[in-house]
Amino acid sequence: MYKNVLSSIPGIEYYPIVALVIFFAFFIGLIVWYVRVDRRALDVAARMPFEDGEPVPADPTPSQQTARS
Repeated sequence: MYKNVLSSIPGIEYYPIVALVIFFAFFIGLIVWYVRVDRRALDVAARMPFEDGEPVPADPTPSQQTARS
C-alpha cells in the first residue's frame, strides 16, 4: 500500500537526494564554523554558568592570583 502512495507523488525520487545534501551541508557548515570560531569567545561562554557576577579572566596574571588567595 505504501509503495503505491509514494509512487504517486510527483518528484519523490529527488527527496532523498535533497535530504542528503541538506544533511551534509549542515555538518560541513558546522565544521567550518568550528574551525573559524574565536576560542576566547567559546571560553567566555563556557564559563558563564559558573560566574556569580564579575567575569573572571581566562588567564590571570600572577599578581591577580596572589590577590585572590
